[in-house]
Amino acid sequence: MRSRILLPFLFVACIGHAQDPIMVRGRAWLDTLTSPAFEGRGYVNDGDRIAADWIAKQFERFGLAPMKGAWFEPFQFNVNSFPDSVRLSVDGQELQPGTAFIVDPESGSASGSYPLVHITPDDLITPERRRMAMGVLSGKAVMVHWPPSKNPDSLRLFHQWERDLMHYAPVVKRATKLTWSVAQEAQPFPLFEVNSAALTDSSSTVRLQVSNKLLSRHQARNVMGMVKGKSKKWVIIGAHYDHLGRMGPDALFPGANDNASGVAMLLSLAEHFAAKGHAPKHNLLFVAFAGEEVGLLGSQWCVTDRPVEWKDVSLMLNLDILGTGDDGIMVVNATAQQKAFDRLVAINASKGYLKEVKARGPACNSDHCPFVQRGVPSIYIYTLGGVAHYHDVLDRAETLPLTEFADIHALLRDFIRSWK
Repeated sequence: MRSRILLPFLFVACIGHAQDPIMVRGRAWLDTLTSPAFEGRGYVNDGDRIAADWIAKQFERFGLAPMKGAWFEPFQFNVNSFPDSVRLSVDGQELQPGTAFIVDPESGSASGSYPLVHITPDDLITPERRRMAMGVLSGKAVMVHWPPSKNPDSLRLFHQWERDLMHYAPVVKRATKLTWSVAQEAQPFPLFEVNSAALTDSSSTVRLQVSNKLLSRHQARNVMGMVKGKSKKWVIIGAHYDHLGRMGPDALFPGANDNASGVAMLLSLAEHFAAKGHAPKHNLLFVAFAGEEVGLLGSQWCVTDRPVEWKDVSLMLNLDILGTGDDGIMVVNATAQQKAFDRLVAINASKGYLKEVKARGPACNSDHCPFVQRGVPSIYIYTLGGVAHYHDVLDRAETLPLTEFADIHALLRDFIRSWK
């Protein structure tokens, strides 16, 4: 009898939770930001411009006010891009871009069929051996064979050798995880990372095609909107919207967790505090940063351009990688901002939103860092547990669960409301 009454109630409760409006809107924003129309929010087909325009329209629709009469904070940087098809065959076997190989972001252009020269550290360790190795590379491609290592000095040396070789010939190497990124410069020749059994110690020939385009003084924009509070203090809430974009037309990097999830949370909080009756205690500045993947360039420009006086900023809250939460959240710079961390822990303990709120020390790994360097109190929050796709073609909206999106929204909402 009890179970017959309880089970329908639980079913209705589950349906109600599944239709949580915060979750529904968050999912819709995530789907939009990761759609092919946004080109991976990168530097092929104006993906970053499309994303910036769309975010500004959401700010305006919510009722935020532009900063100093403008939604955008423009700046420039150089960036290497790959607008055309990127192809690689090993001994006649065509490989799939994005899933079987990627090109190094500093790759230059090359096209044709090349016999492979196999090189190990022994071939480069002395000046004499190095001269001999480089002397045979004309018209050939290089396959490098580095021993497995986690030693930072060894990894830096291998990286430098790869850059040196890219001045002489195309380079290929094996990789267990294809993790792409963005670069501001280009080497004369390309480097391919290959995650395929087709590339072996006995591979003899590669056919490749790469055409890079180095964009000089690329026009980028942070997107900013504000909600007026009751005090003269400011809380800055930021999330970077840029991602890696496209590696040619065939490999799209949607960037669902990194960082469409953070932008969706930024929009969720902006919509809440801009709504009638939700006026915050402090002025809120919402910033969607460009250029994070190129080296925190948007946040660096923001602290230089200084949209508000830093002495008036009570806290900067950075949101990056918020698509899971099975194991709670991590608060970076918590040891330096103990008051903020303790407040998050207290709210979570009272409301039971998340499994755990964990602390981590300072780390210059996202857009909070330039603010920390200017003396602005700052923390960075990311989720723990669940799927772990990162900087690859598998970081897609359809596989990102947004496990604790609504609860994280509630925790941050309560935190911002009560922050003194």
